[in-house]
Amino acid sequence: MRRSSVELPDGVDINDYLASGGKIEDSNDVGKYVISGIDIWNTPYKPVEWAVKDMIPMRKKTVAVGDFESGKSYLYLGAALSLAAGKKEYLGFEIPRQRNVLYIDLENGQDETISRIIKLTEGHNIDKDVCGKALSLLTKPGDFSDIFSMIETQVIIKNPDVIIIDNLYQLSGANNIADADKIKPLLAKIEGLRSETGAGVVLIHHFNKNTQEQGLTEERMAGSSTINWWYEFCTILGKTNQGFSLYTVGKSRMGSKNPGIYGIEINDKSNGGVAVERSGLVAAEHVKGLMLPERRKTKWDLQLQRMADEFTTNEWLNVCGDRDVESVTDATAYRWLKEIVAVGMAEKLFHGNYRKTELKFYKEDSQE
Repeated sequence: MRRSSVELPDGVDINDYLASGGKIEDSNDVGKYVISGIDIWNTPYKPVEWAVKDMIPMRKKTVAVGDFESGKSYLYLGAALSLAAGKKEYLGFEIPRQRNVLYIDLENGQDETISRIIKLTEGHNIDKDVCGKALSLLTKPGDFSDIFSMIETQVIIKNPDVIIIDNLYQLSGANNIADADKIKPLLAKIEGLRSETGAGVVLIHHFNKNTQEQGLTEERMAGSSTINWWYEFCTILGKTNQGFSLYTVGKSRMGSKNPGIYGIEINDKSNGGVAVERSGLVAAEHVKGLMLPERRKTKWDLQLQRMADEFTTNEWLNVCGDRDVESVTDATAYRWLKEIVAVGMAEKLFHGNYRKTELKFYKEDSQE
């Protein structure tokens, strides 16, 4: 229990003192966190400030999570370069002003990261002289045991506005990130970087493998649920079966969020550079179909094309077991039927009866 010493005039008790507008000052500075009465409405607050709109909020903890090989490193390395170069936008998302950026690569190594920076510099028309004054790069050492002390030192020296760490698994030293007792101290250290500098911190992280059918959801995130409680803003990058990725904003503790789902491509340019590009919007109902593994998608589509617009469970089992094409067991056919209903390719009319929907798989030559 905290105690405070208040000197009162003779004959005045504490209730009279407080009723007349008197205040109690906490000797341990906790008072600044307790706001009462009209002071609640009169207390100034900081509105959301963006480094990159809908990607990197200032003074917040962001987790950028996605599938393996979905382009997370390219996406945020491109953002770092655009921020440091003072570009006006990145992927169509506004950049209000230039920022000092510390990019920490713990996965790809110095040679690969430098190669990517050079290619992205060409692909995004980055002024390297301007960018070089505001960008710092820390690449993975041979021994991860001292990595956090190296990060803390660079944060003190560079005083960055934005800190991007690629990625959590490597930062943890490949410890079991599903263990809350192990991950909590590391997250507390990262929180320390943010609170001491006021920087926006982005922590790149991975989805669990082989969970694409769940779509673009934070629930696929690898590791302890502690991570979900820790961050304040989340971006998601999902790999599709069409050669591009899907980008969206996940959970946000900052009010309304951008509801869009965007196609993201990493394209080679004629000048030898590489550009990360936003290729367009994707309807939410297409997401699960786009994220299905190609092998499963092809098998489902093959069987579904042979069905009438409306069909029964028995008709589905007969088609899936037809030896004129690759047949499967009844157990597999039942599972496929459940899954195509879950992703919206068919709908259940009533028990044992189904109807195909208009939802189709994206084709290589069409984005319809």
